[in-house]
Amino acid sequence: MKPIVVDGKKIADDILKRLKKEIARRRSRPHLAVVLVGSDAASLTYVRKKQEAAEAIGVKFSLYRFPENISQSQLIVEMDAIQEDPLDGIIVQLPLPKGLDKKAILNRIRPEIDVDFLTWVSLGKLLIGENQMLPPAAAAVMEILEHHRIIFKAKHVVLVGSGDLIGKPLKNILVKLPLTLTVCNKDTKNLPKFTRMADILISGVGKPGMIKGSMVKQGVVAIDAGVSFEGRKLKGDLDFASVSKKASLITPTPGGVGPITVAKLLENTVINAAR
Repeated sequence: MKPIVVDGKKIADDILKRLKKEIARRRSRPHLAVVLVGSDAASLTYVRKKQEAAEAIGVKFSLYRFPENISQSQLIVEMDAIQEDPLDGIIVQLPLPKGLDKKAILNRIRPEIDVDFLTWVSLGKLLIGENQMLPPAAAAVMEILEHHRIIFKAKHVVLVGSGDLIGKPLKNILVKLPLTLTVCNKDTKNLPKFTRMADILISGVGKPGMIKGSMVKQGVVAIDAGVSFEGRKLKGDLDFASVSKKASLITPTPGGVGPITVAKLLENTVINAAR
């Protein structure tokens, strides 16, 4: 039996259409600022996709580009200046060049316009359940599961990866649900032992093809939230060809979690504008 292959673009388009109608009813446009340091090829691609989606639905998009060799102190000055303008959201495109302290830079963002949910204040609110939004990538994963009416109750969810964008926020979201949660990372010994237990497997490591078909059980719901590049080709954590032979539902890369993540970022911006 062939698995359901998630159409992330269709789900994202539905979200964006709803947001476009909501923005059209307003007097002012939501405003999103993006800080890009350096010229990383993948980052340039991601920023372009965000800009295209934002402009298509009526979100004002301001891109601030800085050279790779900018000093940390100067970047902080620039970020403070950017946030003097009226904004509904601001993100720093990751990764940052070496020599810049990611935590120090991200925590320079004013929490009330942190639509990427990467400041300590935002993550703290998520941890204690006082958040009004979800981090975009984690929200995209949850959107897929809810869209396809995946039942969580009594299921075993295995989350591979403990990074800031996927693993940590998803762990804080999933632990509140009526399920069994196992979190693995790059140091987990005998990873296949755990991934084979998963009714729902979510991977966000960024290592192309690391999850093989032999590492999952029949009927698994397989969500690939890992992103990496081999040359110019976008790759996910799942070896799609082999995992899809066993999965009941699977996300492709590209075209799975990615487009929905962009839509959820803009949704957070629109929510902030409404507040």
